[in-house]
Amino acid sequence: MFDTVGGDVALRSFHVLKPGGRAAFIASGKVAPSSPSNDYESIRPNVLRDRSHLERIVELLNAKAISVPNIQLFSLEQAVEANRISESRHFKGKLVFQIRDNEK
Repeated sequence: MFDTVGGDVALRSFHVLKPGGRAAFIASGKVAPSSPSNDYESIRPNVLRDRSHLERIVELLNAKAISVPNIQLFSLEQAVEANRISESRHFKGKLVFQIRDNEK
């Protein structure tokens, strides 16, 4: 299981594992949450953001091996609507707040 959300979601994620399963956490701080049982392994992989990794992502995008997720932009005035969409758990992609006007 690979958790990118953290918080309560991370803690509840152990319930989807079979005995002997692994849970990897990248949004729960520098240390992975403690496993509630010896039946599961909880790890915090080293996630690097260096140029070679980013260049590899560009290669994969150009080769159409991966695709960019759907991105929906919101102004801060639309925060209530963005939250409603997020809580529905039906949106596949990223909800992004546009803080600055790109035309300036």
